[in-house]
Amino acid sequence: MIIDGHAHACGPFLQGENIVKILTEVGVDKVVLVPGERGSAQTYALPNLAEAFPERDVVRLTNALTRIMISLTGKAKDIPDGNQHVFALSQAYPERIIQFFWVSLHKPDTVKEMQNRFAEWRFKGIKLHQCWETFRIGSEIFSRVAQFATEKDLPIFIHVRNYRDVSALIEYSVQHPATKFIVGHLFGLELYLQSKHKLENLYFEISNTYLVSTERVSKAINCFGAHKIILGSDTPYGRNSLQLNTERVKMLPISDEAKEMILGKNLQTLLGLH
Repeated sequence: MIIDGHAHACGPFLQGENIVKILTEVGVDKVVLVPGERGSAQTYALPNLAEAFPERDVVRLTNALTRIMISLTGKAKDIPDGNQHVFALSQAYPERIIQFFWVSLHKPDTVKEMQNRFAEWRFKGIKLHQCWETFRIGSEIFSRVAQFATEKDLPIFIHVRNYRDVSALIEYSVQHPATKFIVGHLFGLELYLQSKHKLENLYFEISNTYLVSTERVSKAINCFGAHKIILGSDTPYGRNSLQLNTERVKMLPISDEAKEMILGKNLQTLLGLH
């Protein structure tokens, strides 16, 4: 089973029919979907920063740009409607679309809303994004969401803002070993590599080829093992990003078993899919 572990319900993935069409064309079985830019069918062409700077963590730059864009446009307010849209897509195509619920930590009733929506929707994971919303890892509201995720055995996909927050996530994950995190875009890889802890509850998502070099993916596999690496596309950010990242994994000089883990088996196990 091949699973796109990180995509947004916009761009080419705005409408369910097109999602299924693209997944089928690329040979992908399922996609983990979260909200995106409301109603937008735009795909964003990205420069290949990973190729230009293969040893650099170029997501540090794109994080800064994302924070500016979201601050100027106020798109974070669209997250609740986006969750509703993703739920509708997952209901229409339950065999292909997996919902992760994007929690808006700035909302005062967010924990109650998350609990109510889980009772209704039974989403498979939680999404947090520090570039879309400002919050502190380890804060009371963060901890309440993380506790809920732990109780329901839901992984938290987290897009971390800066290296200080990477260090905070490492510390939190060590203190809460039952909470499972998926770290987006291999951001902060070097800090995880330098950690003296095993970090057994952390997984690392590798979208996409424009931002995460093959050199960095290989380094993560060598250090953490293929069983900790998860395929993603970050659609619609980067043209044909799902196809390119899937093909990259298939071309890696690793065993077929390791490729199967990265392409979907790891996430299949993590989410309890059959």
